[in-house]
Amino acid sequence: MKEYSNKDLIVYWEPERCSHSAICLKRLPSVFDVDRRPWVNINAASPEEIIKTIDECPSGALKYSLPEGSSVNPDLAKGPGSRDAASNAAASLVRIKVIRNGPLVLEGPYQLQDVDGSIKQETGKTSLCRCGLSEKRPFCDGTHYRKGWKVDS
Repeated sequence: MKEYSNKDLIVYWEPERCSHSAICLKRLPSVFDVDRRPWVNINAASPEEIIKTIDECPSGALKYSLPEGSSVNPDLAKGPGSRDAASNAAASLVRIKVIRNGPLVLEGPYQLQDVDGSIKQETGKTSLCRCGLSEKRPFCDGTHYRKGWKVDS
């Protein structure tokens, strides 16, 4: 896990969970730019804008938290991208969203078990492969897009 921080916000990135939807790149290119190193510039937008964008991350690869003394209203940092999403009262419902020609997005408290019964992931948000082409199954890695997989009209 990679971490990017300033006095108001901490952004976490788990590259192995990323489904490469590019939502972050499209919504906030000043902050998220894969051609720059580091690719996350946490000072390029307001913490509130970054939080709003991370809340839209379908795979849960991007998360955030507020450091001690942050000037950000804590109520704004309780969305699905919050590192503490599992403990939020609003996270009592599991939502499954089908993305057109893409993955299934799970959001909420859940437990994903491997074929041997070991727990792979719990709570938060993640994208599950529908195309069968992902190299990170059961998780989506964006291969459906690169291979032109289409199932939904």
